[in-house]
Amino acid sequence: MSFKANSLPEENWSYTHTPTNARVIIVGCGIGGLTLAAFLERAGIQYQIFERAREVKPLGSALSIGSNVMYLFSQLGILEIVLQHAKPFSFSTGYNEKREATRTLDYSPAQKIGGYLPHIIARPILYDILRGLVPAYKICMGKKILSLLQNREGVMIRCSDNTTYHADILVGADGANSGVRQSLYKSLLDKNELPKSDNMPLPFNSTCLVGQTRPLDPTVLTHLQDAHTWFETTIGENKPYAWVTFTSKHNTVCWMVLRHLDTKASRELDSSFRNSEWGPEAAEAMCKE
Repeated sequence: MSFKANSLPEENWSYTHTPTNARVIIVGCGIGGLTLAAFLERAGIQYQIFERAREVKPLGSALSIGSNVMYLFSQLGILEIVLQHAKPFSFSTGYNEKREATRTLDYSPAQKIGGYLPHIIARPILYDILRGLVPAYKICMGKKILSLLQNREGVMIRCSDNTTYHADILVGADGANSGVRQSLYKSLLDKNELPKSDNMPLPFNSTCLVGQTRPLDPTVLTHLQDAHTWFETTIGENKPYAWVTFTSKHNTVCWMVLRHLDTKASRELDSSFRNSEWGPEAAEAMCKE
Protein backbone atom coordinates (compact mmCIF):
# COMPACT_ATOMS: atom_id res chain seq x y z
CA MET A 1 0.00 0.00 0.00
CA SER A 2 1.36 3.45 -0.83
CA PHE A 3 0.25 6.94 0.07
CA LYS A 4 0.99 10.29 -1.56
CA ALA A 5 0.84 12.19 1.68
CA ASN A 6 2.81 15.15 0.35
CA SER A 7 0.08 15.88 -2.20
CA LEU A 8 -2.47 16.74 0.48
CA PRO A 9 -3.43 20.37 1.08
CA GLU A 10 -1.26 22.10 3.65
CA GLU A 11 -2.76 22.71 7.06
CA ASN A 12 -2.61 26.18 8.60
CA TRP A 13 1.02 25.91 9.61
CA SER A 14 3.89 28.06 8.41
CA TYR A 15 7.44 26.80 8.01
CA THR A 16 10.67 28.72 8.22
CA HIS A 17 13.84 26.84 7.36
CA THR A 18 16.46 27.64 9.97
CA PRO A 19 19.88 27.95 8.30
CA THR A 20 22.10 25.21 9.71
CA ASN A 21 24.86 22.92 8.52
CA ALA A 22 24.03 20.35 11.20
CA ARG A 23 23.82 16.77 10.01
CA VAL A 24 21.68 14.19 11.80
CA ILE A 25 21.96 10.40 11.80
CA ILE A 26 18.81 8.51 12.80
CA VAL A 27 19.27 4.86 13.73
CA GLY A 28 16.01 2.96 13.28
CA CYS A 29 13.37 3.24 10.56
CA GLY A 30 10.34 2.62 12.75
CA ILE A 31 7.47 4.96 13.60
CA GLY A 32 9.68 7.19 15.76
CA GLY A 33 12.59 7.40 13.31
CA LEU A 34 10.31 8.17 10.36
CA THR A 35 8.41 10.84 12.28
CA LEU A 36 11.61 12.64 13.24
CA ALA A 37 12.88 12.34 9.66
CA ALA A 38 9.65 13.85 8.31
CA PHE A 39 10.05 16.90 10.55
CA LEU A 40 13.72 17.30 9.62
CA GLU A 41 12.69 17.07 5.96
CA ARG A 42 10.22 19.90 6.50
CA ALA A 43 12.82 21.96 8.37
CA GLY A 44 15.45 21.51 5.64
CA ILE A 45 17.94 19.84 7.98
CA GLN A 46 20.32 17.22 6.60
CA TYR A 47 19.68 13.69 7.86
CA GLN A 48 20.06 10.02 7.00
CA ILE A 49 18.25 6.97 8.42
CA PHE A 50 20.08 3.69 9.04
CA GLU A 51 18.00 0.54 9.54
CA ARG A 52 19.40 -2.91 10.34
CA ALA A 53 16.62 -4.83 8.54
CA ARG A 54 17.15 -5.39 4.83
CA GLU A 55 13.49 -4.87 4.03
CA VAL A 56 10.46 -3.47 5.79
CA LYS A 57 7.72 -5.98 6.57
CA PRO A 58 4.14 -4.93 7.39
CA LEU A 59 4.33 -6.06 11.00
CA GLY A 60 2.22 -5.08 13.96
CA SER A 61 -1.37 -4.70 14.97
CA ALA A 62 -3.13 -1.51 16.04
CA LEU A 63 -1.78 1.78 17.30
CA SER A 64 -3.78 4.04 19.56
CA ILE A 65 -3.28 7.68 18.59
CA GLY A 66 -3.91 10.25 21.31
CA SER A 67 -5.34 13.70 20.68
CA ASN A 68 -1.96 15.33 21.35
CA VAL A 69 -0.42 13.45 18.39
CA MET A 70 -3.02 14.77 15.96
CA TYR A 71 -1.35 18.19 15.93
CA LEU A 72 1.95 16.64 14.88
CA PHE A 73 0.20 14.97 11.96
CA SER A 74 -1.41 18.30 11.12
CA GLN A 75 2.00 19.99 10.98
CA LEU A 76 3.22 17.26 8.63
CA GLY A 77 0.19 17.69 6.37
CA ILE A 78 -1.05 14.12 6.86
CA LEU A 79 -3.85 14.52 9.40
CA GLU A 80 -6.58 14.18 6.77
CA ILE A 81 -5.23 10.91 5.38
CA VAL A 82 -4.57 9.49 8.87
CA LEU A 83 -8.18 10.15 9.87
CA GLN A 84 -9.36 8.51 6.64
CA HIS A 85 -7.72 5.27 7.77
CA ALA A 86 -8.47 5.46 11.51
CA LYS A 87 -11.49 4.93 13.75
CA PRO A 88 -12.19 6.93 16.93
CA PHE A 89 -13.13 5.43 20.27
CA SER A 90 -14.65 7.06 23.33
CA PHE A 91 -14.83 4.02 25.62
CA SER A 92 -13.57 0.48 26.11
CA THR A 93 -15.32 -2.47 27.70
CA GLY A 94 -13.76 -5.12 29.92
CA TYR A 95 -15.12 -8.67 30.20
CA ASN A 96 -14.55 -11.83 32.18
CA GLU A 97 -14.14 -15.15 30.37
CA LYS A 98 -17.91 -15.66 30.39
CA ARG A 99 -18.14 -12.49 28.25
CA GLU A 100 -19.90 -10.64 31.04
CA ALA A 101 -19.09 -6.92 31.03
CA THR A 102 -17.25 -6.00 34.21
CA ARG A 103 -16.07 -2.44 33.57
CA THR A 104 -16.15 0.46 31.12
CA LEU A 105 -13.46 3.08 30.67
CA ASP A 106 -14.52 6.50 29.41
CA TYR A 107 -12.08 8.27 27.04
CA SER A 108 -14.44 11.05 25.92
CA PRO A 109 -12.77 13.76 28.10
CA ALA A 110 -9.79 13.55 25.72
CA GLN A 111 -11.83 15.37 23.09
CA LYS A 112 -12.60 18.25 25.45
CA ILE A 113 -8.96 18.50 26.52
CA GLY A 114 -7.16 17.94 23.23
CA GLY A 115 -9.73 18.53 20.51
CA TYR A 116 -9.83 14.92 19.27
CA LEU A 117 -10.92 11.53 20.48
CA PRO A 118 -8.24 8.84 20.53
CA HIS A 119 -8.15 6.83 17.30
CA ILE A 120 -7.15 3.30 16.32
CA ILE A 121 -5.17 2.76 13.13
CA ALA A 122 -3.43 -0.34 11.81
CA ARG A 123 0.31 0.09 12.36
CA PRO A 124 1.34 -0.96 8.81
CA ILE A 125 -0.92 1.73 7.35
CA LEU A 126 0.44 4.51 9.57
CA TYR A 127 3.96 3.32 8.76
CA ASP A 128 3.32 3.61 5.02
CA ILE A 129 1.86 7.10 5.42
CA LEU A 130 4.93 8.30 7.33
CA ARG A 131 7.34 6.61 4.96
CA GLY A 132 5.75 8.52 2.09
CA LEU A 133 7.11 11.72 3.65
CA VAL A 134 10.74 10.58 3.55
CA PRO A 135 12.68 10.31 0.28
CA ALA A 136 13.80 6.73 -0.31
CA TYR A 137 17.42 7.72 -0.92
CA LYS A 138 17.66 9.00 2.65
CA ILE A 139 16.94 5.53 4.09
CA CYS A 140 19.82 3.02 4.22
CA MET A 141 18.60 -0.54 4.80
CA GLY A 142 20.71 -3.46 6.03
CA LYS A 143 22.87 -1.22 8.22
CA LYS A 144 23.44 -2.74 11.65
CA ILE A 145 25.28 -0.34 13.97
CA LEU A 146 28.14 -1.96 15.88
CA SER A 147 29.67 1.02 17.67
CA LEU A 148 29.71 4.77 17.97
CA LEU A 149 32.39 7.31 18.76
CA GLN A 150 31.82 10.92 19.71
CA ASN A 151 34.10 13.86 20.35
CA ARG A 152 34.11 17.61 19.86
CA GLU A 153 34.04 17.12 16.09
CA GLY A 154 30.74 15.23 16.19
CA VAL A 155 29.76 11.57 16.18
CA MET A 156 30.74 8.58 14.07
CA ILE A 157 28.94 5.25 13.69
CA ARG A 158 30.48 2.01 12.45
CA CYS A 159 28.27 -0.57 10.73
CA SER A 160 28.60 -4.35 10.47
CA ASP A 161 29.67 -4.02 6.82
CA ASN A 162 32.67 -1.99 8.08
CA THR A 163 31.35 1.32 6.71
CA THR A 164 31.50 4.47 8.84
CA TYR A 165 29.37 7.61 8.81
CA HIS A 166 29.83 11.01 10.44
CA ALA A 167 27.31 13.57 11.68
CA ASP A 168 26.78 16.25 14.31
CA ILE A 169 23.83 14.60 16.04
CA LEU A 170 22.99 10.91 16.52
CA VAL A 171 19.46 9.82 17.44
CA GLY A 172 18.79 6.28 18.62
CA ALA A 173 15.28 5.35 17.43
CA ASP A 174 16.08 1.64 17.39
CA GLY A 175 13.74 0.24 20.00
CA ALA A 176 13.67 -0.60 23.67
CA ASN A 177 16.92 -2.56 23.48
CA SER A 178 18.61 0.20 21.49
CA GLY A 179 22.09 -0.61 20.25
CA VAL A 180 22.82 3.12 20.19
CA ARG A 181 21.86 3.43 23.85
CA GLN A 182 23.88 0.37 24.83
CA SER A 183 26.96 1.69 23.06
CA LEU A 184 26.53 5.14 24.63
CA TYR A 185 26.03 3.67 28.09
CA LYS A 186 29.11 1.48 27.71
CA SER A 187 31.28 4.49 26.91
CA LEU A 188 29.83 6.41 29.87
CA LEU A 189 30.32 3.41 32.14
CA ASP A 190 33.98 3.13 31.09
CA LYS A 191 34.43 6.77 32.14
CA ASN A 192 32.45 6.22 35.37
CA GLU A 193 29.87 8.78 34.20
CA LEU A 194 26.82 6.54 33.82
CA PRO A 195 24.08 7.24 36.40
CA LYS A 196 23.36 4.24 38.60
CA SER A 197 19.71 4.15 37.51
CA ASP A 198 20.78 3.72 33.87
CA ASN A 199 23.02 0.77 34.71
CA MET A 200 20.07 -1.42 35.73
CA PRO A 201 18.26 -3.95 33.51
CA LEU A 202 15.36 -2.66 31.44
CA PRO A 203 12.25 -3.41 33.54
CA PHE A 204 9.13 -4.99 32.08
CA ASN A 205 6.30 -7.05 33.54
CA SER A 206 4.51 -8.45 30.49
CA THR A 207 5.04 -9.78 26.99
CA CYS A 208 2.64 -9.18 24.13
CA LEU A 209 1.78 -11.10 20.98
CA VAL A 210 0.00 -8.97 18.37
CA GLY A 211 -1.63 -9.54 15.01
CA GLN A 212 -4.40 -8.57 12.63
CA THR A 213 -7.02 -10.61 10.79
CA ARG A 214 -7.62 -10.50 7.08
CA PRO A 215 -10.51 -8.22 6.04
CA LEU A 216 -13.75 -9.72 7.37
CA ASP A 217 -17.35 -9.59 6.15
CA PRO A 218 -19.15 -6.67 7.86
CA THR A 219 -22.53 -8.24 7.08
CA VAL A 220 -21.51 -11.16 9.31
CA LEU A 221 -19.63 -9.19 11.98
CA THR A 222 -21.98 -6.23 11.97
CA HIS A 223 -20.08 -4.17 14.55
CA LEU A 224 -17.40 -3.64 11.88
CA GLN A 225 -19.89 -1.24 10.26
CA ASP A 226 -19.87 1.09 13.28
CA ALA A 227 -18.11 4.43 12.92
CA HIS A 228 -16.32 3.93 16.23
CA THR A 229 -13.80 1.27 17.21
CA TRP A 230 -14.97 -1.63 19.32
CA PHE A 231 -12.21 -1.75 21.95
CA GLU A 232 -12.67 -4.83 24.15
CA THR A 233 -10.55 -6.52 26.81
CA THR A 234 -11.05 -9.98 28.29
CA ILE A 235 -9.22 -10.79 31.53
CA GLY A 236 -8.16 -14.39 32.08
CA GLU A 237 -9.40 -16.05 35.24
CA ASN A 238 -6.73 -17.78 37.33
CA LYS A 239 -4.29 -17.47 34.45
CA PRO A 240 -1.77 -14.73 33.57
CA TYR A 241 -3.36 -13.73 30.27
CA ALA A 242 -5.52 -10.95 28.85
CA TRP A 243 -6.93 -10.63 25.32
CA VAL A 244 -7.59 -7.30 23.62
CA THR A 245 -9.32 -6.62 20.28
CA PHE A 246 -9.88 -3.47 18.22
CA THR A 247 -11.94 -3.12 15.04
CA SER A 248 -10.27 -1.14 12.27
CA LYS A 249 -11.41 1.12 9.44
CA HIS A 250 -10.55 -1.62 6.94
CA ASN A 251 -12.87 -4.32 8.36
CA THR A 252 -10.10 -6.13 10.21
CA VAL A 253 -9.79 -7.02 13.87
CA CYS A 254 -6.48 -6.06 15.43
CA TRP A 255 -5.67 -8.17 18.48
CA MET A 256 -3.22 -8.58 21.34
CA VAL A 257 -2.53 -11.42 23.76
CA LEU A 258 -0.81 -10.17 26.91
CA ARG A 259 1.07 -12.45 29.28
CA HIS A 260 1.55 -10.89 32.71
CA LEU A 261 4.79 -11.98 34.32
CA ASP A 262 5.61 -12.66 37.93
CA THR A 263 8.94 -11.56 39.37
CA LYS A 264 10.67 -14.87 38.58
CA ALA A 265 9.50 -15.03 34.94
CA SER A 266 10.37 -11.39 34.36
CA ARG A 267 13.88 -11.88 35.77
CA GLU A 268 14.48 -14.97 33.61
CA LEU A 269 13.33 -13.20 30.45
CA ASP A 270 15.32 -10.09 31.33
CA SER A 271 18.57 -12.04 31.33
CA SER A 272 18.08 -13.20 27.74
CA PHE A 273 15.59 -10.87 26.06
CA ARG A 274 16.60 -9.08 22.87
CA ASN A 275 14.45 -7.61 20.10
CA SER A 276 16.04 -9.95 17.58
CA GLU A 277 14.59 -12.95 19.41
CA TRP A 278 11.04 -11.98 18.53
CA GLY A 279 10.68 -13.67 15.18
CA PRO A 280 8.27 -16.30 13.84
CA GLU A 281 9.67 -19.01 16.14
CA ALA A 282 9.03 -16.99 19.30
CA ALA A 283 5.55 -16.04 18.11
CA GLU A 284 4.71 -19.69 17.35
CA ALA A 285 5.97 -20.80 20.76
CA MET A 286 3.78 -18.23 22.51
CA CYS A 287 0.77 -19.25 20.39
CA LYS A 288 1.21 -22.90 21.40
CA GLU A 289 1.49 -21.96 25.06
